[in-house]
Amino acid sequence: MAMQYDVKAVTTSGTQTNQALISGRVRIKSVVITGGAGAGKARFLDASGGNLLLELDTGSNSNMTNVILPGEGILFPNGVWYTSVSVAPLGITVIYG
Repeated sequence: MAMQYDVKAVTTSGTQTNQALISGRVRIKSVVITGGAGAGKARFLDASGGNLLLELDTGSNSNMTNVILPGEGILFPNGVWYTSVSVAPLGITVIYG
């Protein structure tokens, strides 16, 4: 029987640089991105100015994309920091556990 655990979500929007999203050791399970006025990137690091563990392209024209990470997701041992690159998406929702 698989072990059940709680998942949570956090949302951010607009231009962000090194924004602390989640504190403590967590695994990102999925990311929902709503594109902005143009293409850009969403970067997720494991500490303030830390290692880049996930980088996703962000689309344009308010298109929504749900990126489901395989397996148990990506481990962020020191929490999750977020930076938007180029054109900021309208919104980012991170599902984690």
